[in-house]
Amino acid sequence: MAKELPKIIVVVGPTASGKTGIGIALAKALNGEVVAADSRTVYRGMDIGTAKPLSDVYPPPPRGGDGGGGSGQTQRRPLDGGGFLIESGAPMLDIQSLFSDKPYLVEGVPHWGFDLVDPGQSFTVAEFQAYADKKIADILNRGKLPIVVGGTGLYIRALLDRPNFAGAVPSPELRAELDAMSDNDLLEEIAVRDPDAAAAIDDRNRRRLVRALEILRTTGGTLAEHQEFGEPLYNFLEIGVDVPREVLYARIDQRVDDMIGHGLIDEVRKLREQYGDDSNALTGIGYRQIFDFFLGKEKLREAVIRIKYDSHHYAKRQETWFLRDSRILWVQSAKEAIAKAESFLNDV
Repeated sequence: MAKELPKIIVVVGPTASGKTGIGIALAKALNGEVVAADSRTVYRGMDIGTAKPLSDVYPPPPRGGDGGGGSGQTQRRPLDGGGFLIESGAPMLDIQSLFSDKPYLVEGVPHWGFDLVDPGQSFTVAEFQAYADKKIADILNRGKLPIVVGGTGLYIRALLDRPNFAGAVPSPELRAELDAMSDNDLLEEIAVRDPDAAAAIDDRNRRRLVRALEILRTTGGTLAEHQEFGEPLYNFLEIGVDVPREVLYARIDQRVDDMIGHGLIDEVRKLREQYGDDSNALTGIGYRQIFDFFLGKEKLREAVIRIKYDSHHYAKRQETWFLRDSRILWVQSAKEAIAKAESFLNDV
């Protein structure tokens, strides 16, 4: 008899769609804990620009750098509401060092997956997968419900579908050529060769753009044609947060204004002083635009407008990716999400 897979809930959607609030509501109603699936909130010190939620108390002591509050301090954070490569050949973190962290409490609900590494460090999809698997197992062992919440389709796909790639051996000559290309040039060629991959990939992560185009050029096919899947580990319900486009864009614009008011410029200044202009983690939306302001490439007002525009574009691409997944059940409220989750959990 086949082993019964453990049940988990997954909440996805574009940026500013209200995933955080629905995740908290589910956790409160169903005795759950949240595992964040976000490629930017894993970085310490990147708080305002990544819209980390308001924390009741944030206990972990800093591990390397000045990365975050000391034990028992209260930290206030601004409140929040693809691609599918698992890179090979990148140096792996000591994953075990990440499991000594304590939960980031939001409205009393434990959240895992925030502030794992410094912006000067890399954090691969494989590392997220290993971290999330361990946390989910720990939550289940304590008799609670794991609730994965995030908008990074790359992370969600890695966790649920266990993808990997074969037949794309890295070439030093090709890698050097791709490294010399701009992010826009990389994304444009990916879009020509594989439009589906272009819609899904995280264009905020240069390493993934390079690796995707490397696979496309090396294999001559699409990413999906060369994708292999491992055995599933979870019986999951995937819930999508459905927000009208005009409402979503208005939320994004307001959130960007709030970020500026809460000190985004000062946050970027400190991160730039500590890590320089070349850290991959700091090329994300909200950071690279303020960097350009500091470099004198544009005025602050122009930088803020570009953050909003780029965030709209990113949210649209997130929507496009998630809408292609027929397994997602779309909701417009926490009440709907709880009802669907209860039905899933009670279905034996």
